[in-house]
Amino acid sequence: MLKTHLIIVPCHSIWNPFHHSQAPNGRPNLGQNPEHWFLAPFQLQGDDHLAFIKHGLYAIITLLKDKTDSSLLVFSGSQTKKPAGPLSESQSYYLLMRQLLRFSQGRDTPNFDGIGKILTEINQLLEERGIEMESLFTTRITTEEYALDSFDNMIYSIYRFKQITDVWPTDITIVGFGFKRARFEELHAKAIDFPKDRLNYISIDPSPKGYTVGERTKYFEHLDQLEQQNAVALFAKDWFATRDPLLSKKQSRNPFQRFNNYEDVRLFNLKSPIDHDKLFFDIYIRDKMPWSVVDKS
Repeated sequence: MLKTHLIIVPCHSIWNPFHHSQAPNGRPNLGQNPEHWFLAPFQLQGDDHLAFIKHGLYAIITLLKDKTDSSLLVFSGSQTKKPAGPLSESQSYYLLMRQLLRFSQGRDTPNFDGIGKILTEINQLLEERGIEMESLFTTRITTEEYALDSFDNMIYSIYRFKQITDVWPTDITIVGFGFKRARFEELHAKAIDFPKDRLNYISIDPSPKGYTVGERTKYFEHLDQLEQQNAVALFAKDWFATRDPLLSKKQSRNPFQRFNNYEDVRLFNLKSPIDHDKLFFDIYIRDKMPWSVVDKS
């Protein structure tokens, strides 16, 4: 079946498969504890790691619900954490999803933070579709190993889709944090001329524990403020993240000096700083992408 639908999970951290859980009940490391991840301090307050797991699992559900088999799921993220060694975000998500599904098909289904219900739905879909878990992870799911920010997540996943399928996606679904939705829909999609009506976004946000309604409201208001200040405002001025401070931020996430290998599918060159984003877009991107909708009126 021809693949036309790209499902992207933008990864945000690295699961540590070598950490041995010290939980009193002796449960294995399935990513359920913060110490199972290489988390930044700001990712602790909202138990972000649990949202990361749900991003991956709901992406798999989206994949399996496509009965036309036209979808490919791509976990996207590079080797961003020096303490993790050369293990990429995307590889760790991929391995963790396999581990969770493997355990869910045994006698002791993982059931932290509502994960058990999601895993049950996945297993039901696998049975209904007649898909073996091995086939799921070898023919329908892959990784993108070079993304260093959200713009990379989008364009590099498109490039990876092309490398795997030999066609360009006509539709994209992104599974990620709801507070980052506008960044993808209003900025990144626009920067590559991807039609907004062909882009679907599934929002799954952090869920801080023990908060009152008022505290949760303030928490999410603060997230929105940080997103506006540290991402939206910056990408609005630097569409392709080729200048500081976005460029420096990307470089700080590349401790192992990994550089992408998408020369065979690259659609435009971002190797040098772009001084005039709109002009660059008008010359090299507008109406020229494989997915561009050209207005012929």
